Amino acid sequence: PTRRKSERLMSLDVLRGITIALMIFVDFCGESTPSIDHAPWDGVKLADFVMPSFDFIVGISLVKSMQSGRLQS
Repeated sequence: PTRRKSERLMSLDVLRGITIALMIFVDFCGESTPSIDHAPWDGVKLADFVMPSFDFIVGISLVKSMQSGRLQS
């Protein structure tokens, strides 16, 4: 079988990179800077957007893989 060139979604790669950078930033600077650390139950802060971003990336990747035929049921 002939392998076709992988068509990557550049915006998804950029979002993935930003999310990983944000995760590293929050892990290293979160304790010293309370405004970006995880919030207690009464608020939302920068760290609270990391996991939803990963979930969004996984969802988009799954749909793109299914559309390309790479995932066969």
